[in-house]
Amino acid sequence: MLIILMLFLFLSSILVLILKRNRETFYIFGMCMSLAIMFSGILLYIAKKGGISRELQEFLFLNLEIKMHIQYFLIDVYDMGYIIAIGRHLFPMFLLFLAFHFSMIPWLQRNYWVKRLTFVMPLFTLIIYYPPIFSYLTNNNESLQQIIAVGTIIWILLYIIISIALLLFEAYSIEMIFFQRKFILITSFILSLILFYFLYFGQDPAQVYQFYTFKTGIYYMNTVLSVPIYIFIVFINVIFAIIGFTSLMKYTNDIVQSSKEEVIIQRKFDAISTGTSVFVHSIKNQLLANRVIFKRINNNLDDLEKVKEYTDRLSKQNENILMRIEELYRSVKANSVYLVPVSLSDVVESALERFNQKFPDKVVELNLMIKGNVLADKNHLSEAVYNLLTNAQEAVNSLTSVEGSVVLSCYNVRQYTVIEVKDNGIGFSKEDAKKICEPYFTKKNSNYNWGMGLHYVRSIVKEHFGSLRYESKEGNGSTFYLLLPKYK
Repeated sequence: MLIILMLFLFLSSILVLILKRNRETFYIFGMCMSLAIMFSGILLYIAKKGGISRELQEFLFLNLEIKMHIQYFLIDVYDMGYIIAIGRHLFPMFLLFLAFHFSMIPWLQRNYWVKRLTFVMPLFTLIIYYPPIFSYLTNNNESLQQIIAVGTIIWILLYIIISIALLLFEAYSIEMIFFQRKFILITSFILSLILFYFLYFGQDPAQVYQFYTFKTGIYYMNTVLSVPIYIFIVFINVIFAIIGFTSLMKYTNDIVQSSKEEVIIQRKFDAISTGTSVFVHSIKNQLLANRVIFKRINNNLDDLEKVKEYTDRLSKQNENILMRIEELYRSVKANSVYLVPVSLSDVVESALERFNQKFPDKVVELNLMIKGNVLADKNHLSEAVYNLLTNAQEAVNSLTSVEGSVVLSCYNVRQYTVIEVKDNGIGFSKEDAKKICEPYFTKKNSNYNWGMGLHYVRSIVKEHFGSLRYESKEGNGSTFYLLLPKYK
């Protein structure tokens, strides 16, 4: 069983690190590798120690042939014990680092010395358990060995308790569903690793150093345990493995899908941006020429009211096309974004002003829960908010039986300033959600909507070091979130 667990942890840690290399996955990699190292030392110790029942040998090694190969592997007892020490003492360190990384508690974020202190106990204990130093310090002094063993257990438990408390507090503090869902997945995997660790962390390296004199074994080497106890241990290991593996796969799948969508959208945009720019330029020149013709016709048809009506209509349509062309051109043009502290209320006011020009008879419900500044380019950010408001209103306009509403809210969530646009419109399906930010994807009238709005919004938010998130259910409205780093 331990062999399967060790292989699972090793492959899981490699998979996570390959899929996305950041601080978060590095800490998970460290935890998985620490457990794999500890389990390797424990397998060696059990195989060489012997004295366990056949049933227990099969539980630990799957079959006796594997056990024999491990038993005759050449390794010194001190090296074997220190392998256990390395995995045993690094796991809680990586766990606490990960908990600090997830925690948004301001005091922890400000005081970096707390994170630096996390190194102290693991490194100190590894130095103490280094075989030559351990032999010199203890020198067969059982009472000192006991003090070291108890002290090690205390700080390990303290690290784990603090980590679990921080993770649970963070899970309770998260308000947005999509963040909460992701955090629950990764927390489930972390908790399963902790439970794995608890099953075997009682193996003290000193017991391995005293291979020929230490008589008592910890629970998994206790031959008097009944078969039902072994079955229960197997059941617990399997449950933990299923929970951890499932959570990890869902978490890594989210990472893969997110990266894949990013690449697909970028490739599509790169492929069309050059052609689009040429197309926009030529169409814009033609429309500008049309504008001159309209003016000449109007100047010479004062008495032909009907013709003038038609030319006015054509002129209006021409101006509308020019406006859409300009929006498209802005979205594909490599504009510079200048980030400066701007008032959030000014951004919202500018977006609402543009919205009211397009929908003068519509009202947006405003919930401005915070005041202050954001680090932003006012023109671009307000244009992004305006695009979301326009999409929301168009979704609401499609309703027939329910009164529509569009709500614009601004608030702080942990390290983010959130601009939320919510409507009770027609929503969109899960299939459409995967393509909604792709350039030129639209399910509206293509004569008036070219499908560049959300792509533009997403690009602008990325330029602001933020992200665009959305939730929707077909027939039940949509909610879009602009997540911007909180400005201090």
